[in-house]
Amino acid sequence: MADLKTNSADVDAILTARAAELEAIDDTLICETVGVAQAADDLRKSLDALDGLLDAREFEKAAALGYRDIASAFIFLQRTLGGLQSADLSRHEFTSTIAQALQCAFEDAEPHVTARFQCLKPKPNLADEERAAIKAEFEARIRKMGLNSPE
Repeated sequence: MADLKTNSADVDAILTARAAELEAIDDTLICETVGVAQAADDLRKSLDALDGLLDAREFEKAAALGYRDIASAFIFLQRTLGGLQSADLSRHEFTSTIAQALQCAFEDAEPHVTARFQCLKPKPNLADEERAAIKAEFEARIRKMGLNSPE
């Protein structure tokens, strides 16, 4: 097995040569994560509506909501989770091919590969001011591209 501490130049060279592939997997993981978040939010909204109907003793409407909106939101969540699982499998397959190229164990290559994925970086804890500044910058970029605001 290769000693990755002494071959960090090899690791960097291989990962740099395959940067486009890594970026595509990273983008897919980010998009799938957004899809799961949207699906979870849709399901949460449907369940909140169900709570309201139950509190109002609107049992017929509650039952109909369960068969319609809640079932649909749950299926959407399942599909997005399947996409996320597939994207994460692609990440592991990519790491495996890097380990093969380096002739080392998966576990030895994984930290080097993981460090290059943006989607695996910890979610920052931002102050309200920082979050507002980032949102304003994002909206300005969207307007500059001629697109509507995301809200």
